[in-house]
Amino acid sequence: MTTKEEIIEFLQANYAGNDEPALTEKAGEETQTWTLAALFVRRWLNDMSDAPNWGLKNVKKVYSYLCENRESVLEHGLIEKEGYNNSGFPLWKDYNFDDFYKEE
Repeated sequence: MTTKEEIIEFLQANYAGNDEPALTEKAGEETQTWTLAALFVRRWLNDMSDAPNWGLKNVKKVYSYLCENRESVLEHGLIEKEGYNNSGFPLWKDYNFDDFYKEE
């Protein structure tokens, strides 16, 4: 099983933004921000592209990695239960962010 540290290291290696996004769901709740994992998943499910202006690179690769390591991501509380885009359109529910990945 992939460790929390390995997942965070992978996420941070593909993030070049100036902000410091929350790394855990709990930290995201405290700061009312998305976790770094959620930022990548939201970007892939919404636009399927990198977002260099937001510091998100290799978005497809990161999304695939998070899907492949879903159980560890959930066990370590690295992503929110539900995700939606900036317009309020739901992207996933009940931690099922990998449904799109499975359909490809």
